[in-house]
Amino acid sequence: MVAAITAHAGPLQGCDTVPLGCLRYRATATPAFAARWFAEGVTVQTLSRAPGLTFSDKDRLQERWVSLVTGARHPAFPSHRIASSQAFVEACLAGLAWGMNPEVLVAPHLAAGALVELVPGTPLDVALHWQFTRLAAPALRPVTQAIRAAAGESLVQ
Repeated sequence: MVAAITAHAGPLQGCDTVPLGCLRYRATATPAFAARWFAEGVTVQTLSRAPGLTFSDKDRLQERWVSLVTGARHPAFPSHRIASSQAFVEACLAGLAWGMNPEVLVAPHLAAGALVELVPGTPLDVALHWQFTRLAAPALRPVTQAIRAAAGESLVQ
């Protein structure tokens, strides 16, 4: 590895880390999905029945959000695995499940009413970091500057 954007605060051995800001996620679903599965509200019980989306075995965003809104320590919910951020959005738009979607990807759908937040005003912010090997730092300086500039425009500071 020469460089990576990661949620790991690091730094890894031989690397430097630059904090970039937070990628904001929203728990979203279609209005019809929310009405069907969460008519009684978003609770541990309703979430344990409503299908969600998970990116991979390592994905804990949904669990973190459920814990945030319900206080549950180890929440369980049925889940479809989809290893694509854009496919997460598409699955939510199709009414397949609820998911933790990057705000930047779902903002237009939220504004249009095609998606709703399960619990309005409960984002989950994930801190991102630019990690790079110290040996490559001089060569990566222009890339580092570009990434920092883009992060300043698109991430929550």
